[in-house]
Amino acid sequence: MTFEARSQSGESAPEPFRFAPTFILDLIFSVAYVGLFVRAWARAAGGPEIGLGGASFAVLLVLCYAGKVAIIAFLNRGGGDARHYVISSGLVTTGLYAYSRNPTYLLTLVQCCVWSGLLLYLQIFASFEPLVLAATLLLPVAFFLIHDLWIIRREDAALRAAHPQEFDAYAAKVGRWFGAKR
Repeated sequence: MTFEARSQSGESAPEPFRFAPTFILDLIFSVAYVGLFVRAWARAAGGPEIGLGGASFAVLLVLCYAGKVAIIAFLNRGGGDARHYVISSGLVTTGLYAYSRNPTYLLTLVQCCVWSGLLLYLQIFASFEPLVLAATLLLPVAFFLIHDLWIIRREDAALRAAHPQEFDAYAAKVGRWFGAKR
């Protein structure tokens, strides 16, 4: 049905697709890492060992990205919608959410560390470059601080408002980033 036909029949137009702000932030970090990778790779000089090591990091990165898609799909099956911050009717506390209140962010932090590991690995085969080294060390810290101090606190407040008793009990048992609390 076209938009004009929907308008005449009283149906509203579908909401346009949009990316979640956290996806955009993840994309910014990924683009920064890719830029640093291209810079470091161009300066690196090595034989097959650089390719084999790089391939190992690439496999880990693909697993991180695929894992995030799987986690978001699991959340969506629970009734939430990460793109629109739609909170599910019931608090999702199973699967990876039984071990981390924010498994997607935790996996993205791991992804940042894998990217940083790859960049450090490439530094072995390249001349020392302080910019790459500084960014390699600071990007995971920046990701953690932005999410821990701003994004997760806002999401926790929204979940607490929607599910006050359930969220407090859940937060008492499961850590913000990882692990069971005592």
